[in-house]
Amino acid sequence: MTSYIAIDFGASRIKSIALNNQKKVTNKYETQGSNYFGSKPINPFFFYSSFIKHLDYYSPKFEILNVIISSEMHGYSIYDANINKLSDYYSWRYNNKKKTISKTLKSLAKNEFKLHTGLKIRKGLPIVNYFSGKKKDSKSKFLCGVGEIICVLGGKYNGNLHSSYAQSTGFYKFNNQIYLPQKNNFLNKVRNDKKNLIGKIKYDKKIISLHGGYGDLQVAFLGSKLKKNEILINMGTGSQIIKKNKIRTSLNYFEERNYFGEILNCITHIPSGRSLDVIANATDKKFGKKNYFWDLAKILSVKHLVTCNDFINLDLLKLKGITKYVKNIEINSFKKFVTTVLKSYCDQYIFFLTEKVIKTLDVRTIVLSGGIPKKIPVIQSYISKKTKLLVKVDKSKLDETLKGLIILSKFNK
Repeated sequence: MTSYIAIDFGASRIKSIALNNQKKVTNKYETQGSNYFGSKPINPFFFYSSFIKHLDYYSPKFEILNVIISSEMHGYSIYDANINKLSDYYSWRYNNKKKTISKTLKSLAKNEFKLHTGLKIRKGLPIVNYFSGKKKDSKSKFLCGVGEIICVLGGKYNGNLHSSYAQSTGFYKFNNQIYLPQKNNFLNKVRNDKKNLIGKIKYDKKIISLHGGYGDLQVAFLGSKLKKNEILINMGTGSQIIKKNKIRTSLNYFEERNYFGEILNCITHIPSGRSLDVIANATDKKFGKKNYFWDLAKILSVKHLVTCNDFINLDLLKLKGITKYVKNIEINSFKKFVTTVLKSYCDQYIFFLTEKVIKTLDVRTIVLSGGIPKKIPVIQSYISKKTKLLVKVDKSKLDETLKGLIILSKFNK
């Protein structure tokens, strides 16, 4: 049986599905994501070997001719014009301790970085890590994300780079032109289309077409199938508030992402799954019970959150001392602690929604996606109460990114 494979290279998990000729899901598979490497540079071969592991899972059952992929957007590797590796893969998690970072951030601000790229200047962006590193090669080169790396290592890369990834690195302007071309001499051809062939892969004596290379944020938004007046809040490992718009905005609290030639207004880097996992792991260790934090969070009510007046800053940098803090929590006060965490988690979204988003965009319905609102019902009801808007939770077992890849597979044959 011939099958089309869709793979999302997420930070926590690499998820894939097999699609039949009618684009119906017939199989699923998961492996460890790149956050296994923490803040260290990653050997690009990890992505290629993970890709092959997924093909090996499906190949005994299916004939694979096409694969479509998406990946986390803020990572990169550099290859020269002859496709020789110039750098490892640096994710946004890379702990760059270079003293030149401050100078880089100031330089980007001086060159109107947000105006040109639509992105806020942040540590962890590929352009920041790249400019803060060792002296740059002045020769022409290729910028490579996960899809491009797989083609370079396993077949032939055709030079295409999708705009949903390219713009998110900071190396490209919102209009797909190179930002600071005197410094960023890349050879890639940037495309906006839903159709994007990255290259060909040699596998099991066959040639497989590799499509996509899309940013996972845009693919997840596409998979959510939002209506005109709906806004998406992704509550997963990372988190974003996203709304499609027709024109670019000058509002500083929004970032703008290229969306197949259209625009997504986004508020990004909201503390979410990573922060909650740090807290949950600390409490499990303290009380010696697996999923103790999550099990209690599932049964909290709106009344619990409304009557709570405490607050915890969920920024990961602020949670460094959480283990010591949790050690002092007694069993009889643990419910209050979990309530405080959940209220603090919800209130950060409520602030953005009521003070920023709803005042500037036409929003009537909030759609919550990701694993967190699916397993903690109080999030939906509490946000609805505080914003006075209809709040829906996408309870599909298939996540939005894979649903988005299914839609895009119809354009890539």
